[in-house]
Amino acid sequence: MPGLEERLARIERLLQEALARLARLEEATLGASEEARLALELAMAFARPVQEALEASRRALRALSRLEAGEEPDGLTRAIVEALAARGPMSLRGLEREVRRLRGSASRSAIRARVERLREAGVVEVERRGRRMVIRLAV
Repeated sequence: MPGLEERLARIERLLQEALARLARLEEATLGASEEARLALELAMAFARPVQEALEASRRALRALSRLEAGEEPDGLTRAIVEALAARGPMSLRGLEREVRRLRGSASRSAIRARVERLREAGVVEVERRGRRMVIRLAV
């Protein structure tokens, strides 16, 4: 059975093929009805979020692969990494909101402690801007 990374790569290839087909359809429908053009625009618009989700998944998987071998990430760690992969760099307060949205609950102190552990493991980078922390996935 293929691994998660291989399945994501396959989905990404299929999505690229679908987008290429839609682009060809767009070229072919230049003189088509308004209804056909609108249908094509909607199809393209719905494909973009899927592609962005795949890219975020890939970023999250790369980040989680930096954990020590055998260290299985728990729900809080996954939520932190997924939020940063999907939304990009954010403050501790923004990260807290995203983690709560994903998990339902998490204290700021627990998130701060986990971010510190992830920083030590090389999964995230923390930049101080005055009293504010900006947290991002390590490149």
